[in-house]
Amino acid sequence: LRGIEGVNKLRFFLSIWVLLGGVLLLSVSLAFAETIDSETGRDIFFKHCKACHGDKGDGKTFAANVLNPPPKDFTSEKSKQELTKKRMVLSVTEGRKGTAMMPWKSRFSIKEIQAVVSYIRKELMGHP
Repeated sequence: LRGIEGVNKLRFFLSIWVLLGGVLLLSVSLAFAETIDSETGRDIFFKHCKACHGDKGDGKTFAANVLNPPPKDFTSEKSKQELTKKRMVLSVTEGRKGTAMMPWKSRFSIKEIQAVVSYIRKELMGHP
């Protein structure tokens, strides 16, 4: 009977180690994926969005002088309150009628659009 109990204890502890290892691996994978998304979002913003929205997302660019309405200032309190993630994803995907904001759905995947929106919200708007 002791032999069986010892084997069962060993199996139990091995199972716990495998489970903990899986959790650790999943955590590292998710952190790595978030870093990639953040970098992708930043790269897209600086390549395609900063001309209108500015390096800091405040809309203070040369383009703001000629666009009516001017580009969205992501740093304003009004924008921070009214721009939900859902609305921002929709705006990037479909564009905004009556503005210079063009649709990007033919250029970027939904994952890339979500990455740039996440970058803007976290780094420029200060949302978690």
